[in-house]
Amino acid sequence: MGFWLTLITKTGTFIKTNATNPVTTTPPRSLLSAFKNAYPGLSPDVFVRAPGRVNLLGGHVDNHEGAVINIAINREIWLAAAYGTSELVQLHAPDLGYSAMFSLKNLNERKDVVGDDLPRWALYPAGMAWALQRRGLRISGISAAFLGNVPMRAGLSSSAAVEEIFAIAWQALGNWRLDSGDLAVLGTEVEREYIGVGSGIQDQFTCLHARKNHALWLDCRTLDYRHTPLPSTAKIVICDTNTRRELAGSGYTSRAQDGHAAAHTIRLVDPQVRTLRDVFLERLAEFEALLTPDQFRRARHVVTEIARVEQGIDTLERGDLVTFGRLMNESYWSARDDYGSSSPALDAMWEAATHHESCYGARYSGGGEAGVIVALVEAAAVEDFIACTAARYDQATGRPGDLYAVEPAESAGVFL
Repeated sequence: MGFWLTLITKTGTFIKTNATNPVTTTPPRSLLSAFKNAYPGLSPDVFVRAPGRVNLLGGHVDNHEGAVINIAINREIWLAAAYGTSELVQLHAPDLGYSAMFSLKNLNERKDVVGDDLPRWALYPAGMAWALQRRGLRISGISAAFLGNVPMRAGLSSSAAVEEIFAIAWQALGNWRLDSGDLAVLGTEVEREYIGVGSGIQDQFTCLHARKNHALWLDCRTLDYRHTPLPSTAKIVICDTNTRRELAGSGYTSRAQDGHAAAHTIRLVDPQVRTLRDVFLERLAEFEALLTPDQFRRARHVVTEIARVEQGIDTLERGDLVTFGRLMNESYWSARDDYGSSSPALDAMWEAATHHESCYGARYSGGGEAGVIVALVEAAAVEDFIACTAARYDQATGRPGDLYAVEPAESAGVFL
């Protein structure tokens, strides 16, 4: 799938020209103000928008080449960037209250221009510059400001959105074109090789291929995908526990390694097994004695979750929200009990959400341990669901949650 072209209109709006449902939007005024304050005398040469995403089904299966069901959400990151002739990349993140500067000549060092370690948030644009250069693509220094309303480290893929807005900006400024699937692969390389998180491709791919009012089914091995309308009788509600974790240094990578180790053990006997995608539950049971308890449980979650996605896309296409919600609940139980990546806060929010009679089902989105629960709710009952779930969560934990409905949004694009 090629990069989607854009047009600028005389009114200053952004239109994706070959989208099935064209989306019109404008950069937030606060972005231009932040840019002008950070870089007096400069004007942006490009604006880019990228959405966050939630995973409806398919947790922890993308790095085992399974399929997933996601939506992009109408929470987004915006970037304004001016072309530079030097090798310097200047970054300003007004939401964080920080700025950083690094050179394109020493990206392997992960240092800023004075030799200090780059802050975590700056590693994502630096990593994308590193990945693009490794592909032999021409990129320049830039002066950039970026902001948005995708909460960081919540499981809504803010990092993928940041990676892809910078990839798209450098593409527009450099006047070269990569297939949007390739751009997604580059984002995955940034996560795995530059940041050090063993994640898969679903976040970046969804960011670049989502469609408004649709869910995206993605085969993470072949990168085949299709869009399925999300029934208007249901809404997606984000239930933020207001707890956070870092994937790098957490149990996320070790759990993924347990799954890969299980696949490796099976592959020694059956060379046709490349990943856990190639293993059925009955076959996995034959190897239980050869695996550690953690390896077996992690693998069992992945294998059963892949099967849930296969069933889930069929039920979603039929509009069977009751069955799809049940699969979301089963996904949560499996991630909690087998994959071991829940937390007391996530458990409390899941209990609060599914206690409401209008909730079809719920599960966490992202790497687990903290962040958000994503709930599928009857559209007519969203306000009552939010009020009741927030109250139950606060009562159970003594911590306020942040709950809000989201809409399936369009994929990332550029405003020139």
